[in-house]
Amino acid sequence: MRTRVIGIIALLFAAVSVPVFSQAELNSTVVAIVNGVNLYEPELQQEINEIMPLNQAFHGKLSDDKMKKIRSEALKNLVDSELRAQDAQRKGIKITQQVLDGEIKKHTAKFQTKEALTSAYEGAGFSEKTFKRIFERRLLSEKVKQSEVNDKVTVTPEMVKNYYSVNTAKYSKPEEFRARHILLKLDPSATQEERSKSRSRAEEILKRIKKGENFEVLARNESDDLTRIKGGDLGYFHAGQTVEEFEAALLKLKVGETSNIVETIYGYHIIQLTDKRPSRQVPFDEIKDKISKDLVDSEKKQLFSRWMDDLYKKSTISYPGAQ
Repeated sequence: MRTRVIGIIALLFAAVSVPVFSQAELNSTVVAIVNGVNLYEPELQQEINEIMPLNQAFHGKLSDDKMKKIRSEALKNLVDSELRAQDAQRKGIKITQQVLDGEIKKHTAKFQTKEALTSAYEGAGFSEKTFKRIFERRLLSEKVKQSEVNDKVTVTPEMVKNYYSVNTAKYSKPEEFRARHILLKLDPSATQEERSKSRSRAEEILKRIKKGENFEVLARNESDDLTRIKGGDLGYFHAGQTVEEFEAALLKLKVGETSNIVETIYGYHIIQLTDKRPSRQVPFDEIKDKISKDLVDSEKKQLFSRWMDDLYKKSTISYPGAQ
């Protein structure tokens, strides 16, 4: 709720410094009628500015098709919000004047006087009624969503445990490896002379490793890969996440061992296996919170979708001026 209202304030600030909108035109332009309630252009602009930055220069770089899609998405968001607010009112949900005034004050504190605030929202094309309605609509929308969606979620600890039992394969981790490497990059179109020179350099580095020089230090000083800043550390990864030649060499190593020179499409590698984790089943206690959140999110999405579909079916909505 708070992040959505920030867009309102952004639009007001813009109106103070850059009076882009024509107040008379915006106040009189109806973009949708939802069950007899008019929604106006300034309200739609609010939704547009929550989808994209409030930046005219940025807007100008978008194609007409992209702008039409953004406007269409914003219009749907506006109508959705109005439908929820009307549903809240039908169900007797109310926002007290004290709560509404407090919300408006919280988000318009930058304006030192009522006159400054009035000038700002009028400059953006709002009447006082429409401006306040934006805050009220969103407060109502969130409040009814709590009762119609959030409060109806039925995920229980038993459901979470059952889901884990049925989907154990989903919560298993494959064998993981951790390795360092030194990479001498080589362009695929390199000449034979360039390849020979690069390989000779790799062989010299390998000799230094075999004589006991620290792999991590050599990686920092000799590797062409960005991982050199971490001593060549690649972190943990599992089979299938590296190129075939790299993986084949890695699988032959024991922890602490260093490979011979390995050629891939990237160049010449020297690999050191630093750790290995066996495949394992993730314990229920380790994953239960995530499963619970996923199930709750899924149920909320389904409840929300059914609720909104029902609101649309029971409503009369028109779009004046739509082609």
